[in-house]
Amino acid sequence: MRFSRSLKSSTQSLPSPNGAYLATIFPSQLSIRETRSLEIQRVISLPPDLAVSWFLWSESSNRILVASAEIIRVYSLTNAKFAANITNAGTTKVTLVTFGAGDDEVLVFSEYGLKVSVYNLSTAKAVDINAPKFYNAGVAARGYSYRPQTSHLALLTRSGGKDVVSIHTPGTLDVLRSWIPQSVDAQGLYWSSDGRWLVLWESASQGHRLFVYTADGHLFKTWNGPMSADDDIALGAGIKIFEWSGNGAYIALGDYSARVTLLSAPSFSESMSLVHPAAVKPAESLQIWQEQIVPGGFDREFIQATQSICPPTIASPANTETKTGTNLLMFDNSGTLLGTRTENMPTTIWIWDIGSTRTLRSVIILHAPIAKATWHPTIDELLMIRCEGDRGLVHLWDPSWESPKVIDFAKQIPGGKLLGKTAVRWLNASQPAIFFSDSQDCILASLSEDESEVPWRDAEVRGFDIYGQREESPLQLVPADEKGGKGKVSIADLIDEESEEGGMMMSGGSDEVDDTFQFRKFVD
Repeated sequence: MRFSRSLKSSTQSLPSPNGAYLATIFPSQLSIRETRSLEIQRVISLPPDLAVSWFLWSESSNRILVASAEIIRVYSLTNAKFAANITNAGTTKVTLVTFGAGDDEVLVFSEYGLKVSVYNLSTAKAVDINAPKFYNAGVAARGYSYRPQTSHLALLTRSGGKDVVSIHTPGTLDVLRSWIPQSVDAQGLYWSSDGRWLVLWESASQGHRLFVYTADGHLFKTWNGPMSADDDIALGAGIKIFEWSGNGAYIALGDYSARVTLLSAPSFSESMSLVHPAAVKPAESLQIWQEQIVPGGFDREFIQATQSICPPTIASPANTETKTGTNLLMFDNSGTLLGTRTENMPTTIWIWDIGSTRTLRSVIILHAPIAKATWHPTIDELLMIRCEGDRGLVHLWDPSWESPKVIDFAKQIPGGKLLGKTAVRWLNASQPAIFFSDSQDCILASLSEDESEVPWRDAEVRGFDIYGQREESPLQLVPADEKGGKGKVSIADLIDEESEEGGMMMSGGSDEVDDTFQFRKFVD
């Protein structure tokens, strides 16, 4: 395990999807740092009164969006002169801002589901589509999906008390086809990874129902629940959670029982049924790991179970509704491993091999309820887990390791004390790496032992000051003048000097384009 030097950060710090940059919002400024060198590549000025509610990269990592409820700003990493402003001129509150099909498209959802506005940054025009069914930040992504390769937009709306599915052409967003599905209360739609199929699933209150459509909107198949000898399945609640593997081979469906059903594409027939047992017993093909505190200290380690064990369960308080079923489904990059978690066993991650062995592969029992678990986006069979209350701890699992690993980032941060909210994300690199941040510092960790394979391999080694802090400027954004060592250098001074050499660039209000989104096209 190797760690980078500590870098100045804030509560809003985000690595780019390609892992090449780190973006951080400071008061009145947006800092873009290159991962390879750990040096500031660009500083963008922001209005001092901007209350940032949305901060995200485009999928290509070429654009970055910073938005409040009143204004949306989009900047380009490849063109310093590009900057777009979108002003919310309406009276409705904005509930979500996100990138659309590409770098030049921004989606803005309005409160109460009045509309979703699709802004085209290349043409400076916008299209309003009325009545999106899902519009709040936590659920809006379930209501729209872009078709891979062609970027056709599939949108779920609600009109006259009925669900409506519409497919829109890229760019113009003209309605290519729309129809009223057989659903009573659809809960989401999703394109397959090859763009051949569009899936819509029904509310759990309507039983197990999933509709598969062809790319042109014709109904191909309706799935009405798992095959089982248990007659009570038809009487129970239906689909609670949906996940499609990245390779498109399987759809995982969780309901309010201990069962997860796998459908195989393109037949969309039941392929496997996974049941979370109350007790598990180690076997040659099944490893069970328990997290424990190392004797005589506060460090954590994983011990392999040698006999049958019952994962801890949790009982719901008497004054709350009992939660049941699966609440987490996640396929790894290869599409052959499925990670699950259930409501009544919140400290346990179950890992199923749905490829070759089609069995339960590993059970990982943590000391606290699991807050988040994510597979590496590009590397197969590598899982990261975070638990509630563990602000600096990260748990990692890989089947090739002797045991899962635990990283304590608090030991790597200056002073050994974490401040404010912490965030952990995978850093997309050729070798597995992790980005960790609290409200003041961020650090990168590489799982590789080879120094030449760390993402920051071109970074210079910096000295420490008398307080043990890495030497950086007083504004904590750019390197200190290490050669001269005389006086203090301001941001403005560095920008003036380096902009002449084509180095660091700064975009301010003078670079921004006028808000020209007055001319809109409305799609009902």
